[in-house]
Amino acid sequence: MRKIVLITAFLSIALVALAQEEFIPVRSTTNDFRGRVEGAFEWEVVDDLTLEAAVQLRLNNDLASVDRIQSSVGARYEVNKYFDIGADYVLINGYEYDVKAWDKPRHRVNVDMRGKVKVGRVQLSLRERLQTTFRTDSVNRYEKMNPELMLRSRLMAEYSIRHSRWSPYMLFELHNTLNAPKVVDNYKSAELRIDNYIARYRLGVGAKLRISRYHRLDFYYYFDYDRGYDIDYKGNKGSLKGYVEENEFRHTFGISYKFKL
Repeated sequence: MRKIVLITAFLSIALVALAQEEFIPVRSTTNDFRGRVEGAFEWEVVDDLTLEAAVQLRLNNDLASVDRIQSSVGARYEVNKYFDIGADYVLINGYEYDVKAWDKPRHRVNVDMRGKVKVGRVQLSLRERLQTTFRTDSVNRYEKMNPELMLRSRLMAEYSIRHSRWSPYMLFELHNTLNAPKVVDNYKSAELRIDNYIARYRLGVGAKLRISRYHRLDFYYYFDYDRGYDIDYKGNKGSLKGYVEENEFRHTFGISYKFKL
């Protein structure tokens, strides 16, 4: 009987401690229509090795303002017809609509691998991408990590229409945080803890148009459900000031032009 009482007491204390550490965020939900326009260049320098470059303009706030301009350069190597690998660097220049100014740029490095297989006229592919984003502004690592690590998993199906220049496709993508900060009561007295959660669910449809040997167009629509946490601490005391779960539903319409050598 004594053992049962001691075990029950221990479990009760543990549950109370866990409950004290669990913080419930305030929820906020928004909707936004967005747009993307991109120009890209692709050059197969040698067999199976391709160099890529692109500039993309993004709009937000129901297409009323500029979200960012980002430029990228990268390379992709086709190991065989079932597998390829790639890497790229992206310079992100964000625009702060509230203050009417360009935000401090961010630097992003992506490394990915993709497996693909063709079933009839449908090509199925699975891409796993490790995304690393470096900030140039000063941040509290208990509020935002620098660099931020994200794992992006994308499943895609593309259909090749017989005797047609159009190739419709569908995709589903998940963005998984790898080192998001976990909320604490006071960051000056607590150790940094890491949180992992799915930050984005994406469902997309689109169609690629082969105009000629050198020119390509891509029209697409993405529906995104984004989830993130805005953690705010008091700078002097380090105690938790605010904790908000930000939910956003995004409708993104885009067009991309590619010149391919």
